Amino acid sequence: MKVRFILNPSAGRSGRLKPLSGAVKKVLDADEGIFEIRSAAGRSGMRDLAADAAAKGYEVVFACGGDGTINDIASELVGKDTALGILPAGSGNALARALGIPEDVEEAVRLLKTGRVVKMDVGVACGRYFFSTAGFAFEARLSRRYNEGRLSRRLRGLSPYFALAPLEFLRFRPGPVRLSIDGKDIDGRPLLLTAANTSHLGGGAVIAPGAENDDGLLDFCFVHRTGIFSALGLARRLLYGSIEKHGSYETARGRKAVVMGRDFKDAHVDGEPFQWKGEVEISVLYRKLNVLVP
Repeated sequence: MKVRFILNPSAGRSGRLKPLSGAVKKVLDADEGIFEIRSAAGRSGMRDLAADAAAKGYEVVFACGGDGTINDIASELVGKDTALGILPAGSGNALARALGIPEDVEEAVRLLKTGRVVKMDVGVACGRYFFSTAGFAFEARLSRRYNEGRLSRRLRGLSPYFALAPLEFLRFRPGPVRLSIDGKDIDGRPLLLTAANTSHLGGGAVIAPGAENDDGLLDFCFVHRTGIFSALGLARRLLYGSIEKHGSYETARGRKAVVMGRDFKDAHVDGEPFQWKGEVEISVLYRKLNVLVP
């Protein structure tokens, strides 16, 4: 067996990865094979290590970090035989939660013995892969503000989101947008506009309760702009997995979608923010990523 663990030392809770070398020795000491632990500084380094492992026929590459780390590494494994493993150590851990990956480092490594490899879908938005969600409204703005680091450099985890969200909510003024999904249109001023391959956003929030990651479809979630008290109820439903009961929530399932009319540039894939102006095209690749799960 050939396995590579790729560490992001700047992940939100990278300190959780300190027991990795001991866990690998404990779980895999009696097994024959190559078990490498490599640290990569920067996104290009993680991508290069993942691409190199896939080219050399490694069976599994573990992404050790948060959802951004997973996105960078998994993007190099799309359409390849090499499977993605996950050691969650980020602020949100959306994909790990959706797949049931244990947070305990030793238990996550043990999936090499007890787990199974399955195929999952891959979303594509603005020419970028996503594995959990892509967002194009308030959630994208909040990702950018978090990533700017004014609070997140001092406070790790989810705390900066709770501090930033109320102020950014008051500042956010979306114009009219049309979301066209396989010919079906949803019109409105979106507070949240999310394409979901899995059920979860970061931190345990559930944006698409019925999403399946291997059905060749994405769940498109459109939450209409609402007042602050209604938004507080929305936040509670997100955290308790009942957002479909909120009156401002609409959803549709499909293979392709186009977002038209956006008057803001913020976007994100798996919590990684970027700027995008104009129409947004979204699609899904059917079962193009191998992933190690319980």
